[in-house]
Amino acid sequence: MDQNEAIVTVMTIAISAATLISIVRMWVQGRRAVAASALTGLEGRLARVEVALDDVTAELGRMTDSQQLLMKMLAERQALPLP
Repeated sequence: MDQNEAIVTVMTIAISAATLISIVRMWVQGRRAVAASALTGLEGRLARVEVALDDVTAELGRMTDSQQLLMKMLAERQALPLP
């Protein structure tokens, strides 16, 4: 192998390595972008679930208050003597 063949071989290996590194870097960045967009969508969905859970909790509190008032009124009604 003469000097020119060695230079061509070394340059071919260097260019191939640089190309491979660039392809791997682009692939990793693409996966990170997909993961970031999925995370953003998941955060939005969790925020909506949180709001819905707060609404359900508020309604449950109202129903509990209503039931307590009804039970109180029924207890007072039973305490009254019959005519």
